Amino acid sequence: MTRVALVVDSPSKRAHGNAASRLALGLVESGGAQVDLVCYSADPPPPWLPSEVRIHRLGVDRVSRSVPALVRYLRAARPDVLITRQVHANFVGLAAAWIARTPPRWRGKLVLVQDHLPELTHASNRRDNKWAAKAVYRFADGLIAPSPTVLANTIEWCGLDPASGALVPNPIPKQMAPLGPPPHPWLRDGEPPVFVNVTNLLPFKRVDLLIDAFSRVRATHDVRLLILGEGPGRLPADEQIRRLGLGDVAATVGWIDDPLQYVARSWALVHPSDEDGFAQVLTEAMSVGCPVIACDSQGGGPRFVTDAGTYGLLVPRGDVDGLAEAMTTMLDDEARARYSALGEQRADAMSPVASATALTDFLARRWGLAG
Repeated sequence: MTRVALVVDSPSKRAHGNAASRLALGLVESGGAQVDLVCYSADPPPPWLPSEVRIHRLGVDRVSRSVPALVRYLRAARPDVLITRQVHANFVGLAAAWIARTPPRWRGKLVLVQDHLPELTHASNRRDNKWAAKAVYRFADGLIAPSPTVLANTIEWCGLDPASGALVPNPIPKQMAPLGPPPHPWLRDGEPPVFVNVTNLLPFKRVDLLIDAFSRVRATHDVRLLILGEGPGRLPADEQIRRLGLGDVAATVGWIDDPLQYVARSWALVHPSDEDGFAQVLTEAMSVGCPVIACDSQGGGPRFVTDAGTYGLLVPRGDVDGLAEAMTTMLDDEARARYSALGEQRADAMSPVASATALTDFLARRWGLAG
């Protein structure tokens, strides 16, 4: 059976770790591969991860220090495929694979994951150098991306063979954690509708646009807004809320370990980002029956996830009036129920098994690696 190793910072935290662990879950459930999660943090695996997924600790606290340990792992474990994700981690994977292919030789394949448009990938992490990606991605054996736009753009930007790439959406399992008590007073039964946003509060996530749109909806409707997450935009968001006189109906909440406890009780999740290669928060919301509203951002993620507005409301990027109109539309009980059901259908189509099958089909087609 094909042995796949997924390099990830944490098996249980942050979007990249969740995507890798969920893909590992799908590979086990589908019987498509034996799986190792190769981690450079000490975080524990999520409780739902099958015992068949082996956890290998590299013994370092950051990926930039992991090359020697990763080389040792490749030579000892000899996985058929090594998959890295995030641009700076991809650089480390390329270096480790190159070294490991000298005697004693590792003969596996290196597949890179590109989650965002390469030309914009530096927006959230300055280590993700787009020019280095353009120069070195061609030395990998394959590439996978979570949306058609990111896949096509990466192939063009890096001058890759189109046959070396594949679409593998970030998987979303059924919500596994039971709902506890309402985590915020506004989410109790009988309270006005609450819109929620889950973000790292970077400038391109456009929380400012969301607050402006919410203020327009609030002028005619009794609604509230909760913004979950930490980042440099939190203080400006608090100031904007204060300036617009929304302090009693809008709030930033900070980092939440389980944001789906909020999302599952919210009227709709609103995602106003200017750039997203996938927007995993949309499928997470869909998986718990929360309707979604998103801007048609660069990177094509929301357009792909919502299927151009079929499974959620999609508005033009940066359009505050369109965003406010979509939020008002979602206040209608019938519209909300319709998009809740459609979102759950879309989440089912992006299950861990579906994404794992897309990956194993690519491995079989490209290199004849069978499950």
